[in-house]
Amino acid sequence: MASHEDLVHKGSAANKGLTSLVQVLNSSNEETQEYAASVLADLFSTRQDICDSLATDEIVHPCMKLLTSKTQVIATQSARALGALSRPTKAKATNKMSYIAEGDVKPLIKLAKTSSIDAAETAVAALANLLSDPQIAAEALEEDVVSALTRVLGEGTSEGKKNASRALHQLLKHFPVGDVLTGNAQCRFAILALVDSLNAMDLDGTDAADALEVVALLARMKQSVNFTYSPWSALAEVPSSLESLVRCLAEGPPLVQDKAIEILSRLCGDQPVVLGDLLVAQSRSIGSLANRIMNSSSLEVRVGGTALLICAAKEHKQAAMDALDVSGYLRPLIYALVDMMKQNSSCSSLEIEVRTPRGFMERTAFQEGIEFEVPDPATVLGGTIALWLISIICSFHAKSKITVMEAGGLEALSDKLTSYASNPQAEFEDTEGIWVSALLLAILFQDANVVLAPATMRIIPSLALLMKSDEVIDRFFAAQAMASLVCNGSRGINLTIANSGAYAGLITLIGYIESDMPNLVALSEEFCLVRKPDQVVLENLFEIEDIRVGSTARKSIPLLVDLLRPIPDRPGAPPIAVQLLTRIADGSDTNKLIMAEAGALDALTKYLSLSPQDSSEATVSELLRILFSNPDLLRYEASISSLNQLIAVLRLGSRNARFSAARALHELFDAENIRDSELARQAVLPLVDMLNAASESEQQAALVALIKLTMGNSSKASLMTDVEGNPLESLYKILSSSTSSLELKGNAAQLCFVLFNIPKIRALPMASECIEPLILLMQSDSSTAVESGVCAFERLLDDEQLVELAAAYDIVDLIVSLVSGSNHQLIETCICALTKLGKDRTPLKLDMVKAGIIDNCLELLPVAPSSLCSSIAELFRILTNSSAISKGSAAARIVEPLFMVLLRPDFSMWGQHSALQALVNILEKPQSLATLKLTPSQVIEPLISFLESPSQAIQQLGTELLSHLLAQEHFQQDITTKNAVVPLVQLAGIGILNLQQTAIKALENISISWPKAVADAGGIFELAKVIIQDDPQPPHALWESAALVLSHVLRFNAEYYFKVPLVVLVKMLHSTLESTITVALNALIVHERSDASNAEQMTEAGAIDALLDLLRSHQCEEPAGRLLEALFNNVRVREMKVSKYAIAPLSQYLLDPQTRSQSGRLLAALALGDLSQHEGLARASDSVSACRALISLLEDQPTEEMKMVAICALQNFVMRSRTNRRAVAEAGGILVIQELLLSPNSDVAAQAALLIKFLFSNHTLQEYVSNELIRSLTAALEKELWSTATINEEVLRTINVIFANFHKLHISEAATLCIPHLVGALKSGSDAAQESVLDTLCLLKHSWSTMPIDIAKSQAMIAAEAIPILQMLMKTCPPSFHEKADSLLHCLPGCLTVTIKRGNNLKQAMGGTNAFCRLTIGNGPPRQTKVVSHSTSPEWKEGFTWAFDVPPKGQKLHILCKSKSTFGKTNLGRVTIQIDKVVTEGVYSGLFSLNHDSNKDGSSRTLEIEIIWSNRISNESM
Repeated sequence: MASHEDLVHKGSAANKGLTSLVQVLNSSNEETQEYAASVLADLFSTRQDICDSLATDEIVHPCMKLLTSKTQVIATQSARALGALSRPTKAKATNKMSYIAEGDVKPLIKLAKTSSIDAAETAVAALANLLSDPQIAAEALEEDVVSALTRVLGEGTSEGKKNASRALHQLLKHFPVGDVLTGNAQCRFAILALVDSLNAMDLDGTDAADALEVVALLARMKQSVNFTYSPWSALAEVPSSLESLVRCLAEGPPLVQDKAIEILSRLCGDQPVVLGDLLVAQSRSIGSLANRIMNSSSLEVRVGGTALLICAAKEHKQAAMDALDVSGYLRPLIYALVDMMKQNSSCSSLEIEVRTPRGFMERTAFQEGIEFEVPDPATVLGGTIALWLISIICSFHAKSKITVMEAGGLEALSDKLTSYASNPQAEFEDTEGIWVSALLLAILFQDANVVLAPATMRIIPSLALLMKSDEVIDRFFAAQAMASLVCNGSRGINLTIANSGAYAGLITLIGYIESDMPNLVALSEEFCLVRKPDQVVLENLFEIEDIRVGSTARKSIPLLVDLLRPIPDRPGAPPIAVQLLTRIADGSDTNKLIMAEAGALDALTKYLSLSPQDSSEATVSELLRILFSNPDLLRYEASISSLNQLIAVLRLGSRNARFSAARALHELFDAENIRDSELARQAVLPLVDMLNAASESEQQAALVALIKLTMGNSSKASLMTDVEGNPLESLYKILSSSTSSLELKGNAAQLCFVLFNIPKIRALPMASECIEPLILLMQSDSSTAVESGVCAFERLLDDEQLVELAAAYDIVDLIVSLVSGSNHQLIETCICALTKLGKDRTPLKLDMVKAGIIDNCLELLPVAPSSLCSSIAELFRILTNSSAISKGSAAARIVEPLFMVLLRPDFSMWGQHSALQALVNILEKPQSLATLKLTPSQVIEPLISFLESPSQAIQQLGTELLSHLLAQEHFQQDITTKNAVVPLVQLAGIGILNLQQTAIKALENISISWPKAVADAGGIFELAKVIIQDDPQPPHALWESAALVLSHVLRFNAEYYFKVPLVVLVKMLHSTLESTITVALNALIVHERSDASNAEQMTEAGAIDALLDLLRSHQCEEPAGRLLEALFNNVRVREMKVSKYAIAPLSQYLLDPQTRSQSGRLLAALALGDLSQHEGLARASDSVSACRALISLLEDQPTEEMKMVAICALQNFVMRSRTNRRAVAEAGGILVIQELLLSPNSDVAAQAALLIKFLFSNHTLQEYVSNELIRSLTAALEKELWSTATINEEVLRTINVIFANFHKLHISEAATLCIPHLVGALKSGSDAAQESVLDTLCLLKHSWSTMPIDIAKSQAMIAAEAIPILQMLMKTCPPSFHEKADSLLHCLPGCLTVTIKRGNNLKQAMGGTNAFCRLTIGNGPPRQTKVVSHSTSPEWKEGFTWAFDVPPKGQKLHILCKSKSTFGKTNLGRVTIQIDKVVTEGVYSGLFSLNHDSNKDGSSRTLEIEIIWSNRISNESM
């Protein structure tokens, strides 16, 4: 191999060969060119020593020329040669780059961009050497050489990547990153490719350092227009790319390590977890970092290394600390870090971005929380980052705290804080370092040895000043430091902290919830610090009594009270404030008052109203209990509001909260105004619920609160009956439990006493279960428990069934044994229990007497207080209710002591009542009265004084006793008794039921002997008030008694009638005593007779109803009926509504088979008759029953008077109502009335006929019309005529009405048979009777034309008997009769009889007269007289009769008189007579002139004729 000299020396064989080889490059043969270029490239690559000397234009230029060859291989080999030739060496030629610079590098760049990666790598290798020249670099940058470089970085071999990395490094030396890498994607690709290339590089060479330098340069680049994110973010996005950098840190030389630290530290903010994982995985990296922190001269490396160690320790504290221990660097590292902390040198220009507190909490539960203004990522200072790492190390290695102290860390921290505290307003260069310093102090002070260091006392004032910082984070960690101090320090340190004024700052931290400062809380947990340092410090301080009662506590109270009010950004403040206030208040009345003045009561109440957490409710309730234990606070108005909220806690709070609330209520209920408020009632139900609590303390709290609340207030106690479940069952469990204390049982018994006031509770089955445990409690050794048990037991006995159960326990001796001693309350309760047990239980009473209860009580009476005397009197009353006892000798001993007690001025009215009742029980016995040695005056006079007692019960009892005494006749008649009338009358009118009853009962006896005294004392008025009392209505016995007394008075003197109001007398009608009713009726009748207007008042007072009731009950029927009839006889009474409702009762009375009083029946019928006079009443629906009743009355063979009354009443009823007519008919009234038509009493018959006329005045009863009815009427007519020779006009009118309304009867046989009687009535009757007959006959006449001929003829023939009468009527009757009579005459059959008596002056001019007369009527055959010869005045006296079925209407009678001779017949004259006139007049006679034309001589020829129309019918007919 040729030497360097041979190759570079011109003229040498080696040099010539090299020159020839270069010349071959210019050959036209491409293969030769390729071979030559390849040889040159190999030569320059292997002999770098000659490159500097041969880098001349003669060699470079041909190579550059070949770069433009179309053959890529040639260009590649040429580029390889240039690359080797331009490779930098230690001895660089001065003209090497200049030769190349003179050439055009564009072909080389073009080659780098070729598709062949090998060619591109070759070109890039050359460019990597050439780009060190600024001009070449600028030219290459313009030709976009960067794209070729990045391509090789991504696709090339490891060697190619190294060259591309070097080329990129060269460009970045000359130009800004933004000019070299033009976009996010290119930059990202470049940096990732560079890091990736490190895996193939030798870390000890320069290539790795160059690559790291490029990465470092890129990592320093800031965001710009071309780069929207920092280039180093690419590493954060691809965590796997960091492995190469960590390997450089772990295995590389110091230079590479420093570069790796510089790069990796940039990623502490984005990839702390990944970095931590990688660093710990490369165990050597931890030691390398510690080494570089201690030994590097670069502050950036030291700070960056510290940041990386923080990442490793943060994620893998154990492994990181173990690695440091193994490396042996831990202690020196701490010293180095303390030194960094002391220097506090700024490396802000290095712009290391690390995760500070908030950033480290990325994986905590508080990641979503509100963030404090802590820089993240932050520009950190060397001292701060050192503090941070020391904090991590000390939190893990307890011994490291001592190391830090030995290294002077405390002094450094003290100086740091002092410097900040001396001028907090100035801009401090390391604001974050302040709170980190406080954090480190908090960690260090966890060691008691560190706390004892002298520097600690100097630090406390600085911490106190730091508590005043505006930054929450400063105050928070200052509080953490103080928390560590109070937890691990001495009492002196605590006092120093208290006196430092830090309490105000600590209070400002109270209440921030963890989500408000998640990083701070997470840091606290990370470094094993307390979560709420402010609370810890204050709680520990207030544990010390000197502090709790000192000025610090007093100054803290207003601040803490302010925290009780809702603060939006500090919702957690109230619970803590409550706890602290509780500590301060407990045991200090002064502090309680200060709290109240500061508004704590209002604030606590409002806080409770916001429904805080259960634990907070409990603490607030407990604080209220403590506050209200000071009686002065109960006067505050806020106590009422507190009551309301405490009750709400009782209802809805947790178990602990309810317990505390119950205890607080117990304190509150000490105030009477609160206890008696309506709001307090709402506490009953939730307190009852607490009785089922498991713990005795809760039960005790509920019991004492309930007892204090409900004792003496039955309305609140009754609320316990509305709770769900049975409160009594809870109390029973307590009483019967073997584990419950006597105190608890005693309280349970007290509450039982309250509950047993409620009947509903006593009625529960569980109440009976309580008897036995209460008896056991009464036998206990505790006097308090015994008294509670007796009280509950006594109240339990208010239920009669429970008394029966209790009596079975044989407890009389036990209770009697307790009736002794000086505990009067217990004795009185025992006596009350015995009283209830003995009530209505004679055996038990006898047991009590046998046990000595009377003697025990009599022994107590002289010294007993008034209430106990009253109870004893009540027991005596119960005992003497037993006849066996009241008659015994023991009862005799009671009388005198009771009178003595009654004389006591302080003796209660209840006691007086009981004592009087006991005396009544003893003295009411007849045998007792018989043996009574007291005179009436001695007994009655005192009783009169009791009648005037203000106590109604005593008045009643005195009255009752007086009533018993007055049952004795000698007491009634005693003049002293008269003195009792006035007070008794007063009591009778007092309006109090019991008093009225007893007073009036006493007056019953007195009024018999002293009626005038009763009246004079106003008894009439007072008794009247009782009788008419409606609201409330007095008991019947009382009312009856009052009515009886009043009847006694009225019976004494009738003048008293007018002193009694009518309404009272009416009320007395309701009495059950006939004597009372009789007096009332007599008085009412007198009133009615004296003044008719009184009838209305009686009616309005209800007299009618009362009288009807009397009739119904068949009491005093006659006077009741008489008064009732008198009332209904009053027109105005009949117009009252009540009259309508009297019809039915009266009817029922008449129909009642039990009605025996004839006078009553008569008066009832009269009353109905009175009512029937009112048209409206006659039409009433009940009038139907009246009709039936009256018919029934007529059927019972009544008296003539009754008949008249009943018939008249029926007339009124049927006259106005068709319904009544039908009712009469349906009741069989037609037949009854028909029978009455034949009554011997003409008035009855007439009224019966009139009634029939009313019944058949229309067609309502057409089905009841019959021949029998006509026959009855005919018979009545006939009977009347024969018996009295009078005509019953009413019968005639009735017949007329029936024929007028019912034409079908005209053809009846009865009608035909009636005609003769009608004719008879027409003959002898009055004008009215004749008018009725005419009307009736006319009615029949009108029907003859329509009825069968034989019937019509028959009736006409019979009616013809009336012709003479009718003719007479035509002459004598009033003109009104004429038409009817004439009508009848012209329709009745009759006979016309013409009698020719004689003729006068019948002479003729010639010859004698032989006269005869020829008579003709109509076309009928003539009739002729005999011939009288030779006489001018012949006498014929010859009659002719014509019978007519109907009078010839309009026809004339023609009489022709002739004379017969031998020569014929001569007409003497004619007479014409109108027959109608004869029919009407009956007889028509006289001289009738014969009219003849031939009568010339003027003489008058007459015939004497008599014409008669009568009913006599001959056998001849027309």
